[in-house]
Amino acid sequence: MSQGKIVLMACGSFSPPTYMHLRMFEIARDYIHTLGLGTVVGGIMSPVHDAYGKKDLVAAHHRIAMLKLALRTSAWIKVSEWETQQAGWTRTKVSMQHHQDTINHHISRTGSDPPNWLPDDVLNVNSLDEPDNLMQKMNGNRDDSVTVKLLCGADLLESFATPGLWSDEDLETIVGRHGLVVVTRAGSEPGRFIYESDMLYKHRKNVILVTNYIANEVSSTVIRRLVRRSESAKYLTDDSVLQYIRQHRLYGATPCVTEYNILNDLIANYDKNSPQDVTMASPEETSFKNILISIRDKPTIIDETITVKRAKKSNYLMPNMTDTVSPLKDKPKMAYVDKVPASYVPGKAVKIVSGASQHSVNEGGGCPL
Repeated sequence: MSQGKIVLMACGSFSPPTYMHLRMFEIARDYIHTLGLGTVVGGIMSPVHDAYGKKDLVAAHHRIAMLKLALRTSAWIKVSEWETQQAGWTRTKVSMQHHQDTINHHISRTGSDPPNWLPDDVLNVNSLDEPDNLMQKMNGNRDDSVTVKLLCGADLLESFATPGLWSDEDLETIVGRHGLVVVTRAGSEPGRFIYESDMLYKHRKNVILVTNYIANEVSSTVIRRLVRRSESAKYLTDDSVLQYIRQHRLYGATPCVTEYNILNDLIANYDKNSPQDVTMASPEETSFKNILISIRDKPTIIDETITVKRAKKSNYLMPNMTDTVSPLKDKPKMAYVDKVPASYVPGKAVKIVSGASQHSVNEGGGCPL
């Protein structure tokens, strides 16, 4: 039987996030939709407060930044910073209830400003690419309210039996009011554990067991160990997460120089003036200016008369050479284009005549008009 609209919520350290953290959402959503157990309208990853005090737990702003990098291509999973913004550590039950109440409050009052972690499908921003007949499979359930279910692994489920770790009241609320979606590995027996727990057995209809047949033993602990030992953790999490770890030297990482680092540094320093910045003057202007173009013999043909001044160089011109550019003397020599007949075709070579000798310099070559 359908359990209506569902938002999957994972609570944890995510220090750092792994591909398995993300895969759990995809595996669970596929299972729920395939069996018609409900409509998953979004996913939320809620990192714990710094006061949780777990070993190797880096500051919340680092964990949030890594989660956002890992989820930048996801269209339906969001990061909630709510727990990290509280005065201290928040119990899972309280966090789940807050997120569920906030979602349903927004649904009933669409005029209010939504939090940035609100699922896109609740905001009607985009489609989750669900089958067209999915809602017809929901047995006519048209309730708009959303239930937030705790997405977890079998290890968290088994922790319910640890004395003093969870209060009975919290477990009753989490399992009885919200529900669990447990992603387990092949070969484990979560059903047996539920059978042996009176509380879990009582609410067994609220526990969805999903078997993951694609083995993935990647954990945050493994990534931290590899990073600490300066070994490769590539393909265990997103490359941008590993880059962030190295850049901020988290978990004992040592920075490495890569093209990615260099590019980031160039971008970061792009508009920053260094103390040595000075206004540079252009090269010797005397070598490139004083080009005078005059027009004569209008209106039939336009000829160009060009005067070029250059600094004198030794042996620049031998007495027996002719050039369109002369060394500086009392008066610069003139180089000009001989009068062009009316039949001239643009691009055709023209005859260049020296101003001193009036002898032809180049009969076949020349410069186009």
